[in-house]
Amino acid sequence: MVSAVYSEKNFKILLFYIIIPLTILLLAFFIGTKIYEKLRKNKDINHTNYVINYWTSFIGVFIASVLLSVSIGYGAAFTKLVNDYNALDDNIFFYYFFMAFPIIPLIFLIIYIRKFIHNLRNQDKIKEGVDHSE
Repeated sequence: MVSAVYSEKNFKILLFYIIIPLTILLLAFFIGTKIYEKLRKNKDINHTNYVINYWTSFIGVFIASVLLSVSIGYGAAFTKLVNDYNALDDNIFFYYFFMAFPIIPLIFLIIYIRKFIHNLRNQDKIKEGVDHSE
């Protein structure tokens, strides 16, 4: 059986350039959203919800895009490594799993793009003062 060795250097690159910045971005966004809600507590709730939904969708599209690109790269590298070592019989499950894994972030990307577009379409209704609580 051939084993693939992933270096600590590559893990540190993934950790410091992708995982930690995304975690910091999510924490900063969460804290910023809570502060924005507190500051606009007694103001127009429709506009507040629009702004929060806009930025939530935007951050969701960004993070899903990053995760999609990482999963495609990791899946391609893993399948190439398995093919190079002719270890398909030993790693058949992981081979097909990493080939299909980018579908998950792609689904989330599509969902967040749809939410983003839907939110942009409702912007005109919010500016006109139409109540969306119905």
